[in-house]
This record gives sequence, C-alpha cells and structure tokens, in this order.
Amino acid sequence: MKSNHLVRFGAIVALLSLSSFAKAEDWGQWRGPKRDGHITGFTAPAVWPPRLTKEWTVNVGEGHSSPIIVGNRAYVFVRRGESEWTLCLNMANGKVIWEDSVAAPFDSVIFPAQRLGKAPRSTPLYHDGKLYTTGVNGLMTCFQANTGGILWRKDFSKAFPTPMPVCGAALSPLIDGKRIYVHVGHEDKGAFLALDKDTGLEIWRWSGEGPGYTSPILATIGGTRQLITASHNMWISLYPENGQLLWSMKARQNYFNHNSITPVVKGDVVYCGANQRPTFALRVSKTGDKWVPEKIWETRDVTMSTSSPVLTGNMLYAVNEKRRGQVVCMAADTGKIVWECPGNKGENVTLYDAGSCVLAFASGGEMFAYAKKSDGLQEVARYEVADSQMWASPAISGNRILVKGASALTLWKMP
Repeated sequence: MKSNHLVRFGAIVALLSLSSFAKAEDWGQWRGPKRDGHITGFTAPAVWPPRLTKEWTVNVGEGHSSPIIVGNRAYVFVRRGESEWTLCLNMANGKVIWEDSVAAPFDSVIFPAQRLGKAPRSTPLYHDGKLYTTGVNGLMTCFQANTGGILWRKDFSKAFPTPMPVCGAALSPLIDGKRIYVHVGHEDKGAFLALDKDTGLEIWRWSGEGPGYTSPILATIGGTRQLITASHNMWISLYPENGQLLWSMKARQNYFNHNSITPVVKGDVVYCGANQRPTFALRVSKTGDKWVPEKIWETRDVTMSTSSPVLTGNMLYAVNEKRRGQVVCMAADTGKIVWECPGNKGENVTLYDAGSCVLAFASGGEMFAYAKKSDGLQEVARYEVADSQMWASPAISGNRILVKGASALTLWKMP
C-alpha cells in the first residue's frame, strides 16, 4: 500500500513538473516568460549546426511588434494598408486559424515616426485564454485567444485628444492578477491605468506625465511590490494595489531621444537607459515612509537605444548604440565594460540569455550565438534568419525560433 502511494505521488509530481515545464516554454509576452529576456526550455547544442532548419515562412504584414508562442499557436500583430491585423497561426504549418482587422489611421509629422512607419510597435500579451493588443494609436483590444472573438475594446482617444506619444504607442501591456496595466496619452499629459483584465473597466489611474516607449515591469524591492516604468521624462515606480507614486527620477528626453528600454532589476537595484543617454543603476531604499532612488553608477561609455539589457548574476549584457550595435558585457556593480564585440550589428539588436549562451538578433536579419566565458562572450555561430530588416524581437519556445522580418513570419528549428 505504501509503495502504491509512493508511485501515485511520484506520478503526480511528474505530471505537475511536465505541466510547469510546458507552461514555462510558452513565449506569451514581451521579452519572454518572465519579461526579462531569459529563455526557458532552451538547450544549446554541443556542436552548433552549419544552418538552422526552416519549417515555414508566411507573409503576414508590416510591424515591429514581436510575435508570441502559446503551445501550438503563434500570435502576431501587424499592419496591412490602413488597418491593423491580429493573426492567430498554427505553429505546425503557419496557416491562419483566425484573424481580426480594425482601421488604424496614423499620421505623424515627426521624422522618427515617419521613418518607423505606421505599423504596431506593441507586443501582444497572452494570459489565461485571452489575448491583448495595443495598437499604434493606443486602441486596446482583448480577444478570446482560441476564436478571435472580441471581449472588450478601449479607445483612449476618447479620454485624450492625442492618445499616444509622437512616435506611436509602443508599450507592451503587463498582467498582474486581475489587473492589466497600460500607459496612455501624449508626452505631456497622460495616465498609467490598471484595468480589469476581463472587462476593461478602470480599477485605478495615476495621472501625470504621458508615456514614453518603454514597457513596465513588476519587481519586489524592500519587501514591496513595485511597478517600474518610464514616462516621457521620468523613471517612476507605482504601487500596484492603488497606483500610488512610490518614487520618481527625472531623465530628460525630447522628441528625438526616446526611452524605449525595458529596465531590469536585481535586488534593490534598477538598471535603466535610453537613446543617447547614459546607462545607470539606481539603488532604491526606504527611509521612514519615503522611497528614495539613488544613482550608484552612471556611464556614457554605453548608451542604449531600442535594445533592452539582460541581467545574469553580476553581468549586464547590453547593446551599445555608439558603435552601431555593439554587444557589451558590463559589470553590474560598477557599470564598467568587461568585454565588447567589434560592433556594427545594426540599429536594433535583441539580446536573450539562453543559459550557457547569449543569443543576439540583429536588425539586418542575422542571429548570433555567443558562448558565455568568465571574461565575456565568444561568438560560436551565426545564421541568417530574415532576408529583410528585423526590428521585431523573436519568440523562442524550446528549440523553435519564430522570427518576424519586415513582412514575413518564419519558423526556424534548432536541432
């Protein structure tokens, strides 16, 4: 009898482990399962192959929005003509399961917005059977992920005459329990909102400066959960339960210098950066009832444009825009560069930590694999994964690598 109990217990543990592992492999939001650029369920090959295996490629439309992977389905958010399209595809063959389109007029006279085009920048979010998108104009939609049925839609132009920053809405939404977070409005005036994820109804709002182009994260600092993000000219922290401002720090921007970096956190230290601005580390502490951010280091040796950093142990992997896309390793406690590649990877490079290696996806369409070494990184492989500009960050689930080029979506497999 005791033996049977043990067998059944072992089977239950195994099933729970498999369930957790399968869930961890899903790439259901911006920057992966934990929103920090770390890949789970990926095993680097002992010998990197001469090429990857292309499973399929389909033309889906324009956009910088990253695809996501949930089980055997992929979701992608694109533009075709004057409409934004949300597509659900079969991962086995790339065929469309369902699609939705909505008119999305967008016309900005600001040069960076014209250069980037009119297509979506925000990555979809999957959670608990629902799919959430945020269009370039700030239109937010909640879909039934299986069927594409619209559960709710919020048009923030009714609340703000200009419902997005000058280069278009870029924030990728964040789920926290029953709340979904979005920062809306123009640079000077906006609101960070907590909405009910099932109904779209407002739970709370922080009214103040409008959004930048970064996406919020959740972190626990000093025992307190905090929402950390950037508005147009500030780094801010909000209390998730009611939107109270916990702390802020000015970080001056302008129309042509954007804050697109998603921050990373280790303990009580927040690592931040922006286009043509220093990279810096903030130590956040509480004195009495007041939260105080204090810079512990700042460096102009590395300035990050649109490429968010990845943190592992005491190593901060980042992309330096000064040398047109230079992958660097920085000491997290000092900000000093301990390793750097020659550069010239392009305007935008996506970095992912894959355990024993770091993967870099360059806007020119190449994927670079770097083995981790005690003194930095060593390039061990490179592949062409897109035949066009690749601004969208890939989605990775197990050995599947889903890449969005200028208009094509391609599934690659690692042996």
